[in-house]
Amino acid sequence: MSTHRHDVVICGGGLVGASLALALAHLPLDVCLLDPAPFAPPARADDRTFTIAQGSKRALNALGAWPRLSGGDFQPITEIEVSDRVGRIGLTHILAYEQGVDALGFVTGNTALLAALYEALDATTVTRRAGRFDGFIQDADAGVITLACGQDGERIACRLLVGADGTHSAVRAACGIGVDCHDYGREAIVSNCRVSRPRPFTAFERFTDNGPVAALPIGDDRYTFVISRADGEQWQALDEQGFLERLADSFGDRLGRLLAASPRLRFPLIRQHAREWVAPRVVLIGNAAHTLHPVAGQGFNLGLRDVAVLAERLSEACRAQTDYGDRAWLADYARARRADVAYTTRFTDGLVRLFTPRLPALAAARGVALNLVDTLPGLKRALAVRTMGLKAPLPKLFRGIKP
Repeated sequence: MSTHRHDVVICGGGLVGASLALALAHLPLDVCLLDPAPFAPPARADDRTFTIAQGSKRALNALGAWPRLSGGDFQPITEIEVSDRVGRIGLTHILAYEQGVDALGFVTGNTALLAALYEALDATTVTRRAGRFDGFIQDADAGVITLACGQDGERIACRLLVGADGTHSAVRAACGIGVDCHDYGREAIVSNCRVSRPRPFTAFERFTDNGPVAALPIGDDRYTFVISRADGEQWQALDEQGFLERLADSFGDRLGRLLAASPRLRFPLIRQHAREWVAPRVVLIGNAAHTLHPVAGQGFNLGLRDVAVLAERLSEACRAQTDYGDRAWLADYARARRADVAYTTRFTDGLVRLFTPRLPALAAARGVALNLVDTLPGLKRALAVRTMGLKAPLPKLFRGIKP
């Protein structure tokens, strides 16, 4: 039985885990990225798209991943239109030029971004191991933990284990950390559709009688639609034409006619928070620590801010020769993340609650509120800054600086 030794092991080779590996690559740390799947993006390919906020793009650029995306791998968002189909009168536009930026955010696919991250990792000394995390044993005296990675009896010893392994985190479960979970009682239906009247670089958030519908530009005449429904199973069972007709009835004609749809993805909508983000020599980041409703597209962006703050603090610990696996040090990191995570959760959850259909009078009030945002530059600016991930204080990565 062989034992490999590293300073930091990141469990989870998805977008958040790979981003952290890149953020630590230049530090005097021996870093290992562990994932069950082979580190070849085609083997991990899926059709999910992500909204990358302006601040997150700066971070990915500093990490060397963003320049590896080709022009067709992402679409800039220069306008966001938020409208209320229920009240019929509410409309807000957020424009990039009004905020002094080239784009409010960008839309990219999971496969393209993961490939860019892996390509950037190729130029580093980060070790990548394919193996399934099967638990760990902690040696308090030696200050290390030993992981069983489920491949030929291999063991991995490290001073800090990072759980970046998603909503159903095995690292979190192995630590005995529980979660507080809220089920919205709805599902997301996701499909890429062709439209007859595309509006280049414009994203839509449309609040309907039965829940929100988002439309994100992915190039040419194609948009990714994300529909929140309580009757997701019925929508999944529709044939393509039936699905397009029902979607058009919900979304309206803002993009003209809906011409074709890809096979649909469907997943439950939940809000989930780990009751603790740290344990002795263990820290949780990304969806392992907090999973949000996708209504505002903040999930990956919030996880990337975890990466930025943790990397910055690990950089400081290396300079000060601090034990970064110490529980007190890890608790300090968790305190540094609480306010951002709490605000983003309230913001996302508040949107869901506000725009979930209730009384007609409330629908009218929502419409007035959207119109008010559109006419008050200060309020719109505050909303845009949060949406772009540029709310101060910004960690170094979100200022385009490696920690």
